Amino acid sequence: MTRIAVERALPTQLSTEPIQAWRAWGLAGRRDGTNLQLRPVAGRSRSWPPDRPAEAVCKLGWFHEAPHAECTCGLHGTHGPDLLRRTRSPAVLGRVALWGRVIEHELGYRGRFGYPQRIRLVCQFCFWQWGATGLAPEPTLVGWFPRDELVPMCDVHVEIAHRYGMRPRALLDGPEVDQALRATYRVDPLPAS
Repeated sequence: MTRIAVERALPTQLSTEPIQAWRAWGLAGRRDGTNLQLRPVAGRSRSWPPDRPAEAVCKLGWFHEAPHAECTCGLHGTHGPDLLRRTRSPAVLGRVALWGRVIEHELGYRGRFGYPQRIRLVCQFCFWQWGATGLAPEPTLVGWFPRDELVPMCDVHVEIAHRYGMRPRALLDGPEVDQALRATYRVDPLPAS
């Protein structure tokens, strides 16, 4: 059964109350840790704006409102955090509220509007290995790379990254970036376990 067929089989609902889901984002910002932004991990979508909801738009240029049952457009969220372990370059893990038109599918939801509720930085390498079980250490440093990409890492993975030539242009304090990111989006911290 294809993904679209599964989505058609499940009900589409118009949600006035937010649906809670899990999501991973990339992280962007300046060399000094300012102008922090949550970026989608898939494609070249726009960053999620602080202080206002993100709104889904169909990137295929189709003439329908997102999300649409016969398309993959919409703001995505999953039923559980471990589904996000396969995500490309996760830097931030969190709970997100989705509302407006919401389509449920076998792995989660696609919504029209969304805003983060609770977030925290994750070492993407630890997250890929252990998931969100709380076994992974908190990121102690955040590397600043080209195109203003910020990569949170634990001490072990900073050392491994250096050994293999992944050298950031600058290193920032992980807990300070985490706190600044939460202040930017005005959200609570996601507990580590």
